[in-house]
Amino acid sequence: SEEEYVGIIKNTTLCCFDIHGRRMVNYRLVHILSLCVAANGYIALLPSHHVSLKTSRRSTQLHSLYENHPHWHWPDDSSSSDNYSKEPIFYNDFDLIAIEQESDQFWESPSAKQLASSIPANLRPTKTPDTTISDFLNTRISQVTKDSRQLLKNWRNGHTKSYGAFTINEQYLLNKEENKEDDPDSIPFDWVRRVDIGQYPRVACGSAHGSIFVADTTSKQVMGAARAVHYSEHSDEYTNALDEQLRQYIYGEYDGGGVLDVAMFGKNIVASAGREGGVKLFKLLEDGNQAELVPQGDVQALIPLITGALPIVVTCMKFDSYGRLYLGCCDGFLRIVTFPQDFVFGDGADLDSQDLHVTVVPHWSEQAPSPILSLDVSEELEMVVTSHVNGNVCLYSMKEHEDVYNMASGRREHVGVIGVWNPFTADESYARSVTFTSKESLHGHKHAVVVGGGNGEVWVNDIYPEYEESNTGEVFVDEYVQKFEPNHVGPVISLCSRPEGLIVSVGHDGMLRMTQTWIGLKNPKKATPWPLYGLGGYKKWIGSICVDDEGKRLVSDGMDDAVIVHDFSAYEKKEEKQ
Repeated sequence: SEEEYVGIIKNTTLCCFDIHGRRMVNYRLVHILSLCVAANGYIALLPSHHVSLKTSRRSTQLHSLYENHPHWHWPDDSSSSDNYSKEPIFYNDFDLIAIEQESDQFWESPSAKQLASSIPANLRPTKTPDTTISDFLNTRISQVTKDSRQLLKNWRNGHTKSYGAFTINEQYLLNKEENKEDDPDSIPFDWVRRVDIGQYPRVACGSAHGSIFVADTTSKQVMGAARAVHYSEHSDEYTNALDEQLRQYIYGEYDGGGVLDVAMFGKNIVASAGREGGVKLFKLLEDGNQAELVPQGDVQALIPLITGALPIVVTCMKFDSYGRLYLGCCDGFLRIVTFPQDFVFGDGADLDSQDLHVTVVPHWSEQAPSPILSLDVSEELEMVVTSHVNGNVCLYSMKEHEDVYNMASGRREHVGVIGVWNPFTADESYARSVTFTSKESLHGHKHAVVVGGGNGEVWVNDIYPEYEESNTGEVFVDEYVQKFEPNHVGPVISLCSRPEGLIVSVGHDGMLRMTQTWIGLKNPKKATPWPLYGLGGYKKWIGSICVDDEGKRLVSDGMDDAVIVHDFSAYEKKEEKQ
């Protein structure tokens, strides 16, 4: 069951379920005009009609044919099915499943006999199923719920298997063994500065020397590299466009140099931002055992048309599940880059920069735009949150089919800022990092925003629960604000979250902390955030932490040339010695 979604076909409707318990985004209810055969976990589609199903990560080609079915009469002209294979296709997710047969005559037909012979004997449909499909669905749901609770328990208790996934200096070490390190053209020793997860186990990272790497954490090998493609102190190929004051906000006292941020989508698309400004795009092309990280050009909208003018510096970025790229820029504007679908979901590498569509989202007009330092995307809420140098946390609505109240213009528009919150007014600190978090309750999901400051403070504020009904822009409410204790030492560089209000934070103290927050409480002052544990051993140059889509692994830099993985699903409880 490697597919992200499970499809259960019964009668004429395909019903899609998210087995991870997450709300499906941009889903489509697809009707397949077919009565298909399900047998102990297998869904068999008799081939002919071509139907394309797309999830957020991949597409699946399904073929179906009404052939000798008692409830459907196929036209005499069957030429439309000549181009398709007659072989049934099987998809398996459940350990055991059975379904009542449509009619005994169908199973005596030649098509049914051919279908039954192609199914393994132990998985063939029975005429007396042990139970109904709903019972098996309930069993499956119970098992998934049990596994999810155990995984969340491991996160809370710090039960994890931690290891160095790979080093970006594999080629350097190989040259050293061959006594080639003195060669002027040899690859220098490098350090990881930023990391992001694509479709696990694929990971992208940016280095101190301005290089970009894509690696597989399972094989523990670098698959492709684009070396020295960004500004670094070790090369004079690019001009540094990052001003000193903004550099202080991003790195504080510990600037390791190199790439500002990196983002990865799926198995092969990478975007990176350097100190020279702009965004570079790459695609990993694979041919058997060979792979190459191929440059795809720059986002031209970030490069001024004036000769000699420097590109806009991008400080943070993130992909959503549709392949859209969100950029936080030094001019205080949020930008959204939309790619051609054939580039995002296809295998080709031909990207024309003219095909990129860049949207500039309006900023809050009551104050001058302040540089964005961090951002996060919530597809469930259809919102984006950004943190700024002036301490503001701005919440944007990205709803495509509904106008919202835009604080920038004072009227209802397509997208815009719907809320602003600043918890750092007392000491005028900057908002260094930000993330969404949520918690399940009896009244549905409760959501909040968590922000880390340059002074080491971490704050959490609920998103106003009646915002959807009021739609007045009152998103943040002061009574819901909570502060973490104790503070980090130095700026809070990166944040990420897990379900039930679990927050992972990391600062320049080299400590990765897990904290339990309490979301949706009417009086949060009675339940302040509860520190659970810390994971130490990181260097002060740690720059990023992220969680994979399955919620099982935490990936980070902060260990020189290695990328670290904490796998909370691989923990095995050891038996106590008597």
